[in-house]
Amino acid sequence: MITGRPVEGEIVGYVRGARGTYGFVGYNYRIRLEYKEKVYYVTAMEGVTTASGNIPKKNLGMYCYVYFNPKAPKKTVAIKGFHRVEWLATLLLLIGLLSIILELILMI
Repeated sequence: MITGRPVEGEIVGYVRGARGTYGFVGYNYRIRLEYKEKVYYVTAMEGVTTASGNIPKKNLGMYCYVYFNPKAPKKTVAIKGFHRVEWLATLLLLIGLLSIILELILMI
């Protein structure tokens, strides 16, 4: 995100990212974008999780902006505006810190 430029792309498919032990499979988005009259197919860090055997169809054909670095076109990209996991992690961190502070206050 720091070294990339926002470039418009289209979600055209998925790449299998990870397989869970309880019947879940994670897929990363595959995005087609054009940068300086060249077409690139890149993989996003963001993705979708489904049950094993299901083919995901979420957000197919959706246009989005990605942070693309033309010096490293083979690396993964970040989708602009898809920061749900980061917000959830920040919220959990704040709840944890609040509970520690409350516990320390109750000990005094």
